[in-house]
Amino acid sequence: MVKVILDSLQAGRDFPAVLWPIAAIVGSTLVSGLLLYYQRLWVIRGSRTIEYEMRRDLFSGLMLQPKRFFDLHSIGDIMSRATNDLDRIRDMAGPVILHLARMGCLLVYTTFCIWKLNPHLMWLGLLPSLMMPVLANYFLKRMYGLFGGIQKNLSSLNSFLQDTISGIQVVKSYGKQEEFSAKLARTSRDLRDSSLKVAYSNSVIWPAIGALGAIGLVLVAWMGGKMVIRDQISLGTLSAAILYILRLQFPLVGLGWVASMIQRANVSIDRLSALRKSFLVEPKDLDATVSNVAAAESKRAVSPQGSLAGIRLQGLSFRYETTDAKNAPRPALDGITLDIPAGSTLGIVGPTGSGKTTLMHVLCGIYPPSPGSLFLNGVPREQIQDEDWIRHFTYAPQDGFLFSTSIRNNIEMGRGATSVHTVEEASEWSALSRDLAQFPLGYDTMLGEKGINLSGGQRQRVGLARALLANMPVLGLDDTLSALDTETETLVLEQLRRRFEGRTVLIVSHRYSAVMGCDKIIFLADGRILEQGTHAKLLRLGGAYASVWEKQRLRSALESD
Repeated sequence: MVKVILDSLQAGRDFPAVLWPIAAIVGSTLVSGLLLYYQRLWVIRGSRTIEYEMRRDLFSGLMLQPKRFFDLHSIGDIMSRATNDLDRIRDMAGPVILHLARMGCLLVYTTFCIWKLNPHLMWLGLLPSLMMPVLANYFLKRMYGLFGGIQKNLSSLNSFLQDTISGIQVVKSYGKQEEFSAKLARTSRDLRDSSLKVAYSNSVIWPAIGALGAIGLVLVAWMGGKMVIRDQISLGTLSAAILYILRLQFPLVGLGWVASMIQRANVSIDRLSALRKSFLVEPKDLDATVSNVAAAESKRAVSPQGSLAGIRLQGLSFRYETTDAKNAPRPALDGITLDIPAGSTLGIVGPTGSGKTTLMHVLCGIYPPSPGSLFLNGVPREQIQDEDWIRHFTYAPQDGFLFSTSIRNNIEMGRGATSVHTVEEASEWSALSRDLAQFPLGYDTMLGEKGINLSGGQRQRVGLARALLANMPVLGLDDTLSALDTETETLVLEQLRRRFEGRTVLIVSHRYSAVMGCDKIIFLADGRILEQGTHAKLLRLGGAYASVWEKQRLRSALESD
């Protein structure tokens, strides 16, 4: 169209003769804008859908992973892969594909138009661009490693920030602000340096691509000018060829941006694939696993929720996994044999590091036991689906996690299919209702991060109320009463004895007064049962349990005096 307009004006034709080319240019521009709108709408919508489905599938997979998976992976690193890396993949599935298609079509169409004008000018304009594959191959290989460094440093920064902000009270209590600020500076500096390396590469490849296009433009102007002087082509043809060469600059320079985004997305895809391969439970195998378990000949029915649950341990052993294969830790539990009759109470005591919490985690299904060592109502653990096993247990840890929502919502999280009681009843049993007047909005009081505006005892009682509301056959208390005073502890234990009469209760405690009323007490040492029996029997033995009991009794008497 430009050629037609210039040739018409040069020939001295009337202005109306060039109106139709001008109208065609305006019309094609409007149509192009309309098509670009819908193109961006469809492609970007598709990329957002892909991002949503990938993030949903990743989160669903993370929800299936056992606790030992998170013991081996940093939370900050998982968050970085689930956010930043998914953003990079979304960009490749959306803007990158959009611009690649646009620039590819523009490159082909513009090349065809120049060829129609003059094949010699086309080759002169595109000759320098033949160097593009060589430059692209070199820079793409280099940028892959650089983007990998950026993502790794970004994960480290996220992990550090997550740990620091979560533990800000500890940092400030020990006056470590300057030390942590220096570490943040080092981590940020590493991310800055890796980002600057990428910026340096981009600052080279983009001007290089632009320079190649500029060289083509100079060659076309030089050779085309000579051809105009010789009357081999018209001035309009030369002007149109130059305009087309200028239009080639955008797709050529844009290819550098596309190459950069593709390499960044490739790194993110590899990082997400590595995380996906490290899953200990495969989401795609879940249905097959359920089918195989259901088809097993030895499969037996497990008692439904709300019924009694008897537990038997036969040579139970457990060892924590570690990323350091050369320095494997000693077994946390070693050959534990124990019968816990349905409806009984078991007290678990022992020195720090003896395996009390680990045993509770294994019993409640948080960690897997050794094969053939754990039975529920006579059914081996490996023949029971994880979901069915967990539905028989309620676990209240010492440092139970509280969400940044109301007290009522935190307790309501424990409500299950068999829950028949209210939040107020569960709070009464855990003695939380005694502190209700301290909460400005009662049960609707909003909590800060991890329940920061509650005392230690109140946080424990919120977690205990959540566990009591679940109404499961087995209740596990992992030193849940450690932050309570003696009077409140006694009140809560009396409530539990009445509320959980006929149910199986497991109590881990450092204060032996909390377990003295249990049907059986075991004393753990180095992952093994050193002593077991009732409180009276253990005192008559005069062993480790009796020694600690006597010390605690004397300490309590001195504090009372």
